[in-house]
Amino acid sequence: MKNFFLKSIKYFITSIIVVLLATASIDAVDHRDDISESLIGRIILGESNSKCPSDMVFVQASWGDFCIDKYEVSASTNCPFSNPTNLSESTANIDNPNCHAISKEENIPWANISQNQAYYACVKEGKRLPSNKEWSVAALGTPDLDNGWGENDCQVSENWLNQPGFTGSGKNCYSFSGAYDMVGNVWQWVDGSVEEGEFAYRELPEAGYVNGINPDDAFPSETSNTPDEMYKNDYVWIKNTKTRTIARGGYYNNKEEAGQYTHYIVSTPTETSNATGFRCVKNPN
Repeated sequence: MKNFFLKSIKYFITSIIVVLLATASIDAVDHRDDISESLIGRIILGESNSKCPSDMVFVQASWGDFCIDKYEVSASTNCPFSNPTNLSESTANIDNPNCHAISKEENIPWANISQNQAYYACVKEGKRLPSNKEWSVAALGTPDLDNGWGENDCQVSENWLNQPGFTGSGKNCYSFSGAYDMVGNVWQWVDGSVEEGEFAYRELPEAGYVNGINPDDAFPSETSNTPDEMYKNDYVWIKNTKTRTIARGGYYNNKEEAGQYTHYIVSTPTETSNATGFRCVKNPN
């Protein structure tokens, strides 16, 4: 009787272990793009008490804290196109249920995606595109050099090995909040649009060097023909006609005109570029 009882206990424990291992294996496959978020990763690395997932960083803001992707978004390994070259390939990625918009170091940024598509790619992950103001706060503190760019700096003068380069390549290119590549490499879509040169019924200035910032929405309040050191010699491109989308930060060859105050308000909602990508935000836990 005793042996039967011991065998029953042993069988029960073995069954539990098998179930746990199978569950952990399935969970690890589901999180292969970020093992730290899997069951095994949390056991090994410890349960995270962070307000944000491990692939995002926490940003404090007076109007409401948020999480933003630590790196520019890239396409996950099981996407039909790991490096989309046009709008159709980005559409195929978004329509594929196994394809995900991930934030991961040493990946090629997902470019050739329109603002409309980037919006849905974020929504698919339970996130959203950042507002212009959220992006601006997340970018604060990112080094914004005017010359002498090296391989560890933000890529604004083709100063990395590839254009665009792998996410996180510039080891010095991160903001106060810990978000990488907020300046240069690829432009980043933000939410919203400018209608006939106006945002929220406020007329925006003409194209030029940033000479002032509106604290309510982080759009330029003034521009000039002369670079302004206070605003890091950053520039705003704008077309004051039709519906224009908003991209931020600059790309790999904007040089001193790229930066945390830089805006590109030129593209229509469905336009794409091989130098424009995105990142997502969400509310903290």
